[in-house]
Amino acid sequence: MKLFYKIIVILGSVVFVIIMAFILLLTYKMPLNNYYLMIFQNDFRQRIRPLHPTKSISITEVAEVGNWTDGTKCQFIVGEFRTSSLSKEELEKIYPYNFFTAGVYFPDGNEKFGSLWYEWKERYLKNYQPKENEIVYLVWATDEDGSPDGDVRCD
Repeated sequence: MKLFYKIIVILGSVVFVIIMAFILLLTYKMPLNNYYLMIFQNDFRQRIRPLHPTKSISITEVAEVGNWTDGTKCQFIVGEFRTSSLSKEELEKIYPYNFFTAGVYFPDGNEKFGSLWYEWKERYLKNYQPKENEIVYLVWATDEDGSPDGDVRCD
């Protein structure tokens, strides 16, 4: 009987070690990516802060790690929802724009269902009601050079 319990304990320990190794293999990079996202978000704040017009108010900040393309990348996306009385054209002239790495997005109800911007609008602006003559916009930046290995959010 003692031998039976020893075998059960050994098999249980082996299974536990295998499961833990598998989990570690899938998640070892998550803390590193979270740290990089924090640094990326702080850098974004420092670079974008001087560009904000005085007629602009911050609503909320956003930052996420994931994979929103068909490829195998780890993408870091940061942004800030703001409101302003300036026109869309004026706001587009203020902020730097590169289709792949940074820009300004206006969540005005024409979003395609399932896009990241639509999800963010639903999550972060769900209860926000803009005042009359205000435009809500998102200033964003992305870094898409991360390796997906070791972070299940990027697969």
